[in-house]
Amino acid sequence: MPSRRALVICYSAVGSDARVSNQIRWLEGAGYRVDILSRGPEHPDATGRGFTIGGITSRIGLIFHAFLPPRARFRGTVERFIPTVELAGQKYDLIVLNDHHLLPWAVEALPALAQGPVVLDLHEVYSGNGTTLVYKLLIGPYDDWLLTFMKAPVFTGYLTVAEGIADLYRDQYGLPRPGVIRNVAPYEELEPSPVDPESIVLVHHGYAAVERGIDIMLDAAMLLEPRFKLVLMVLGDDTSLAPLRAHPAIAAGRAEFREPVGVTEVARTLNAYDLELIFFPPRFANNVFALPNKFFEAIQGRLGVIIGESPEIVGFVRENGFGLVVDGWTGADLAKVLNGLSADDIAALKQAANRAASDFSTRGEGPRFLAAVGA
Repeated sequence: MPSRRALVICYSAVGSDARVSNQIRWLEGAGYRVDILSRGPEHPDATGRGFTIGGITSRIGLIFHAFLPPRARFRGTVERFIPTVELAGQKYDLIVLNDHHLLPWAVEALPALAQGPVVLDLHEVYSGNGTTLVYKLLIGPYDDWLLTFMKAPVFTGYLTVAEGIADLYRDQYGLPRPGVIRNVAPYEELEPSPVDPESIVLVHHGYAAVERGIDIMLDAAMLLEPRFKLVLMVLGDDTSLAPLRAHPAIAAGRAEFREPVGVTEVARTLNAYDLELIFFPPRFANNVFALPNKFFEAIQGRLGVIIGESPEIVGFVRENGFGLVVDGWTGADLAKVLNGLSADDIAALKQAANRAASDFSTRGEGPRFLAAVGA
């Protein structure tokens, strides 16, 4: 009997998105032969074909298109680089489209490719995520236009990463309430590393987005006792990294950068550290409803987790005892909590993460994903 075919679509480098990697592994494990449409490269766990989306390489070209009306911008920067001819004639028993970048193309192209469910995984929130003039003039209106395609009848179901975001899409956009699939990490056979009372290492990993509170973490680093050091294992370009590099905590040696690692290496790399800082001030909707990959990767790394009052995370932290919740959103608030921790306190948080690691992994989330997409 021929294997069922699935197409997983994302407008990113497929290997850099842990959520998409999970989808591929879960579908392959369920007997699908998975094709991928992405920015490349091929994914090692997918047994089907890889279709690559190209893009504009000229910065001037990107700037020029940013000032065009949304449809012309989409056609010039995205649609013309999609390998539509290569995809013609393909038929899939299941299609999973990730986030919103390809929606205008998808609502026209996917009906011809689908012979089963077509699920839109929205991941996060794409409106109201900036206050700068560039965001208000060029980014926000384009994202809002992309989101007008969400309700197309081609989609048989919706997913997102957190309960609050699912409610938002239902209440603000009128979608059927999306199913929630958490951004869990694969289970790792690890033990917590020992805590050195004289050298406690804090870490924050992920994208170098000041909006997500890295500036506050650096402010806190300046107020910490000498036994603490902050490591930033972040991805970014010169524009996003510049304000972080210029912070006094870097020059003072209270914080340092280290090279990021691939998604399959994150948990084992984190294992050498002590506490993960996930301190997302409620500046935008995505911060308010954050339940990010880094949270689950930190648990797999057997770290304690220090968070602010992030409603999607607070319950997990308090119920399982693997972290602390800071009251307030300033560097001083964060530093006060950290300075109050002993080495024994931190070791206890890491042991609690160890006990919770199996439940907070792909072991439990995979069956929920397969049921949600109708696999």
